[in-house]
Amino acid sequence: MPNKYSLGFISNSRSDGEMRVPIWWEHLTENKLNHPLIKEYIFEENFGASAFGGAADEFLISEGYRVVDRLSLLRLSDIVISLKPQDEWNYMKPGSTLIGWFNHLESFPPPSSAIRFLDLEAIKILAQGRSQKLLYRNAFVAGECGVVQTLEILSQIAPFSPAILGKNRLAVVLGYGNLGQGAVTELIRQNFENIVVFTQRQAATIENKFPEVDYRQMEYDLETVYACDSKGVKRSLITDILPDADIIVNGTLPSSSQPDWTFVPDNQFSQLKQNMAYLDPVHKVGHGASFAQITPLREPIKPIHRLNHCIWYNGCNAMPAYRPTYASIIISQHIITYLDYLLKAVENATEVLL
Repeated sequence: MPNKYSLGFISNSRSDGEMRVPIWWEHLTENKLNHPLIKEYIFEENFGASAFGGAADEFLISEGYRVVDRLSLLRLSDIVISLKPQDEWNYMKPGSTLIGWFNHLESFPPPSSAIRFLDLEAIKILAQGRSQKLLYRNAFVAGECGVVQTLEILSQIAPFSPAILGKNRLAVVLGYGNLGQGAVTELIRQNFENIVVFTQRQAATIENKFPEVDYRQMEYDLETVYACDSKGVKRSLITDILPDADIIVNGTLPSSSQPDWTFVPDNQFSQLKQNMAYLDPVHKVGHGASFAQITPLREPIKPIHRLNHCIWYNGCNAMPAYRPTYASIIISQHIITYLDYLLKAVENATEVLL
C-alpha cells in the first residue's frame, strides 16, 4: 500500500523580499486535490496575504483544510513546500521532505539522514512533448518580469536611457528558451520597434515565433559569439549588432558542453551603447558578460562603470517576485497540475538532493 502524506504549504517566506506563495486557493478544486497519496493539506496561517493582499484562512478552513501556525505545520507535515526556505529543516519531523529553491542560501543546510531536501529545479516533468523542469513556466515569467522591472525602474532613475527614450528601440534577446520567450513577449507589449533573437538553432526550426521578431542564428567559437547569416558568413556579435542595442536580454543557460558564453568581453565593454540596459535573469558570474553578478530584489538595477562608460545592469535573482500575484498563480498551476510528478520525486528522494 502506498504511503499517504500530509502536505504542508508555507505562506510567508523569511527570505528578503520574497512574497510569492506556492498555491493559489482558486486552484483548490476537489477533483484536483482529491489525490490518493495525500491524506491532508495543511496551510500556514495568514496564507497568501503577501502575494494576494489578503489572507485566505477563512476560505481554507471552510473548505476543510487545516490552517496552523508555522511551527505546527513543520511538525505535522510529511512534505513541506517552502519556496525559499531559511531554517525550516530545524523544526521538521524525522523522515519528512522539504521542497523549495535553495540557491538563495549562503550555505546549504547541513546533510541530514532525518530530513530529505528536494530542489524544485531537480523535479522533472513531461510537458509540451519533452522533459522539462516542474516550474519551467517560472523561467518564462522571469523573462517577462525582468523586462517590466527594468523598464519601470529605469523610467524613474534613468529616464534618459535609450531603453526608455530611444527612437526605433532595438532589443536583442540572446537565447529563446522559456526565459527568452517570456522576455520577447513583454518586449512586444512594451512596443519595442525592433526585436532580434539569437539562438543556436536555425531560424526555420524555431517554434513559437512571433511574426514581428527577427530570428537569427549564433555560434560560439574560442570565446567569441558570432551572428551567422543564411550564406554562412559570421560576424562577431559585440562588433556587429550589440553596439546598437538599447536593451540586451541574456536568456542563455550554461550547460555541460557550454558552461559560459561570452557576449561582452571586458575589453570590449565600451562597445555597448552609453546608458543602455543589460538584463541578465541568469546572473551567473562570468557567464554572458564579465560584469555578470547577482543583484538583490530591493535594488535590482545598478550602474556598471568602466572609465567614462556606463550601462545599467539588472541581475536580480528574484525577478518573478516583482509580480508576486502573477508568479504565484503560475507556480500554483504547475504544482497542482503536476502533483503526481512531485510526489514521485519525493518517493525517489532517498538521499539529500542538494
